Amino acid sequence: MTDLIHGLADLSFNAITITRSSESSGPEIVYVNDAFTQLTGYPYEEVIGHTPGMLQGPQTDSAVLKRLDETVKQGETFHGRATNYRKDGSAFEMEWKVTPLGEVDGVAHYLAVQREAQMS
Repeated sequence: MTDLIHGLADLSFNAITITRSSESSGPEIVYVNDAFTQLTGYPYEEVIGHTPGMLQGPQTDSAVLKRLDETVKQGETFHGRATNYRKDGSAFEMEWKVTPLGEVDGVAHYLAVQREAQMS
């Protein structure tokens, strides 16, 4: 199943991140696609094993992150916007959806689909 998810994510024009999280370790990136690298400037090797918080910075709204945590803990899909940061330090407005994928051996997995937000 993991190979299927990765294969589908590799075809996406949007950035895809898969994380796993346990009560003791918190979220950890286990997969990103090429669109993620193009959006953020971070290659696969530099993000695997790190928390998605590596993309956050001074302009990232903590209230949005709190809403994200509360929504996915309830087993629901989160949809929101936040300011994130590329590898070069430049800020960008990101729109993303995060949904629980389920648990494997007591470890929860999540799928995040991200894109640079269109200015309205």
